[in-house]
Amino acid sequence: MKKSNKIIILALFSYLIAALIDSYFFYAQGKESITFLPHTLFISFCCFAWCRYHGAENSITHLGYFPLFCALIGFIGIPAYGYSKFGFKRGSKILAGFLAYLVIIVMLTGAIDLSVGALYS
Repeated sequence: MKKSNKIIILALFSYLIAALIDSYFFYAQGKESITFLPHTLFISFCCFAWCRYHGAENSITHLGYFPLFCALIGFIGIPAYGYSKFGFKRGSKILAGFLAYLVIIVMLTGAIDLSVGALYS
């Protein structure tokens, strides 16, 4: 498995763990967004690492500031990286994968939140 794919799976597991922790603390103790700052920093690191590994796997020698751009503003940086380095067709595939990944994350974290909420109600 490619390193860029491992980073994506690692980020997915971090979303699931953060959703579980946040839901527990919200429903059990009434505290909101316990993991916001550490998880945001971790996801920024994952976006940075993904961009670097993806570029290396596709033989892109000069990434410039795209890894930093992906880490700081991921929802703009990742499509910009895809379109500028791979063109319209392959960049659109990267963008579609990114959007599908976001939909999966929202569905799974929502399911976790509903499950934990059902335990405490």
